[in-house]
Amino acid sequence: MIKTWELPDPFLREDGRRISTREEWRPQREYFKNLLSEKMYGTMPLRPAYLTSEKNGEDSFTGICEDGSESRGWKESWVIYTGLEGKIRIPITVFRPETSERVIPIIYSGGMGWFQEEKAAEALKEQFAVIVFEYEEGAPDSPEYGKGTCGQTYPEYTWRALAMWAWMQSRVIDWLETQDFADVGRTVVTGHSRHGKSTVCCGVFDERVAVCAPAGSGCGGMASMRHWGSRLGQWIGECETLGIMLNEKRFFYWLADEMRSYADPDSQKGYREDELPFDANTLGALIAPRGLILTEGLDDTWINTFGTQVAWLGTTEVYEFLDAKEKCGLHYREGGHMYSMEDWLVMLDFCKVNLLGEKKKTNYKTVIENEVKCGYSWRCPKA
Repeated sequence: MIKTWELPDPFLREDGRRISTREEWRPQREYFKNLLSEKMYGTMPLRPAYLTSEKNGEDSFTGICEDGSESRGWKESWVIYTGLEGKIRIPITVFRPETSERVIPIIYSGGMGWFQEEKAAEALKEQFAVIVFEYEEGAPDSPEYGKGTCGQTYPEYTWRALAMWAWMQSRVIDWLETQDFADVGRTVVTGHSRHGKSTVCCGVFDERVAVCAPAGSGCGGMASMRHWGSRLGQWIGECETLGIMLNEKRFFYWLADEMRSYADPDSQKGYREDELPFDANTLGALIAPRGLILTEGLDDTWINTFGTQVAWLGTTEVYEFLDAKEKCGLHYREGGHMYSMEDWLVMLDFCKVNLLGEKKKTNYKTVIENEVKCGYSWRCPKA
């Protein structure tokens, strides 16, 4: 077998044959999900039977939008209790518009420390609700992640921090199913940077997610683990790689230990990433045919601008195969590592187009006919 640094072919079965029909995609998807649980994220508990919640407060909310208009609604504080005997406590902040109709819920990973209320104002203006959940109690962002309530409640699973955060995002969906204000069939999940990575994990494993919207997710998210580079091309500019990210002094606790064996111990060059049986394009493929929108900064070299575009192109092959090309979007803006208001407005627009059937107003990209591809030579089967 000739070694190659091409993106792995998601249509290639374990036995070496390629799938050729859409009916074959479901078992292929399960194969990759099991592979990711084994090698990348670790194993996770199934949906727990226990779920209760309590409301701790409610205030009127008024926000100022980009165009200077006011947006009004409610800001509520809740706590979700879930997991074995309700041992996992997830505080959430809910922003919802003043309407009796069911609205699209956006679940934001990262907590209020990562969120700006101006984004809630824009969401409420468009009749979306935003639910911001706090993750640190369930899984601290530190080598002590296992001492959070997720690890303590379910010590028999091999999950790491990213999977724990993704699992908590899914538990918020469980809670939304009990709430009259939420149109749960149109649930959106989003997050930035490390929380963009966990948002991808949530989108892969929870099919209730209608739109997955990672922002600046980088390595372990929607940036290729094989191909690195800035907006100027491959190998130009220092990017977050497996070796850098999983270094023992950095974030080794985000992903399963086996992932470190594919990374250069010195973090400076390609090592065994080409031996991984999956890459970021595989993650995106497992979200198909549901909505996927990536928002990125052209000057955010760290998140691997080049590798994200390559992985997105590979992902669009599966969306094309499933006749859902318009549901896979990419948007680059000027600027660095942030979840900017421009990113947020693009995400809202993508959701309105794909969940409400409205006309597109922003300039996010979907794949076009005769798109120039790079990073792989395979193409989707003609189903």
